[in-house]
Amino acid sequence: MSQQNHSENCSFNDVKQLMETVQLAVHIPTFILGLLLNVLAIRGFSSFLKKRWPCYTATSIYMINLAVFDLLLVLSLPFKMFLSRRQGSFLPFCTLVECLYFISMYGSIFTICFISLDRFLAIRYPILVSHIRSPRKIFGICCIIWVLVWVGSTPVYSFHGKVQNYTCFNNMTDGTWSAKVFFPFEVFGFLLPMSIIGFCSSRSIHILVARRDHTRDWVQQKACIWTIAVSLAVFVVSFLPVHLSFFLQFLVRNGFIVECRAKQNIILFLQLSMCFSNFNCCLDVFCYYFVIKEFRMDIMAHRPSRSQLVHQDTLTTMAKGKKSCLEEGNLNLNSIVNIPSQGPDVVG
Repeated sequence: MSQQNHSENCSFNDVKQLMETVQLAVHIPTFILGLLLNVLAIRGFSSFLKKRWPCYTATSIYMINLAVFDLLLVLSLPFKMFLSRRQGSFLPFCTLVECLYFISMYGSIFTICFISLDRFLAIRYPILVSHIRSPRKIFGICCIIWVLVWVGSTPVYSFHGKVQNYTCFNNMTDGTWSAKVFFPFEVFGFLLPMSIIGFCSSRSIHILVARRDHTRDWVQQKACIWTIAVSLAVFVVSFLPVHLSFFLQFLVRNGFIVECRAKQNIILFLQLSMCFSNFNCCLDVFCYYFVIKEFRMDIMAHRPSRSQLVHQDTLTTMAKGKKSCLEEGNLNLNSIVNIPSQGPDVVG
């Protein structure tokens, strides 16, 4: 069944009018904040890369990659708002915007997944991971993520098929909602990454809490726990509702749900969840904040304090003073030893 057949006896005009208002209220601040915050995030983590600190290079590369995906989503929002209000838009341009939108969404999901896995391995197997967290390998992983999401976006090109009166991000063909297209997207694009993120995050927090009584850097590890917890919360809030709505719409489009009121509620839930999932590009700033805070705490923990610097300077001064005294004493001793004897002159 096509979307047109679905709406013959069940009107979605009220949902459409409501969503036009909601999108304006959500997408405009999302665009402004997302553009500003992600540019600042890229600049901030780039500064850590420029300083060539090995401890922070891997995480910085991942975070820059995540910010680039978020920035890509932000830049697609104005076109999404414009095209979703125009029927029969230029199909190649509509397909390009849809492609960029879903690439940014699933690129963010895969990047967060690899960040969680990398952090868990660094906490659980620090010696082993130190040999495989080189900047070149992390950059290679990010390139693989880009290839995967670009290849995975190929079904987007057939979203509208030969539908004449289509609207961008709407009126998708029955083939789009077929099981062979939907389940790979749902399983490999969300369920599998969410399982990995949930496992790695819970295990990482468990390990860090278990070390509480056996570490001197509890403040730093507490910041790490907050980073992991916030990242998990942002992921669940951003992507769980939208993929749940995808599943419900799959049931509608395949005839499992036929009641008009239920279909209206599901399409409203789908539009709202997609709308608010875009705000993920702003919510990720909390992850950036805690990661940068963790970096700075680690730097301060390994940087000598003011009292330590004064004490070190005092010890250095004392050492130099002792050395100069010893050199002066040796000089006087040498001068005494090297005084020539007066005996021969007396005898002469």
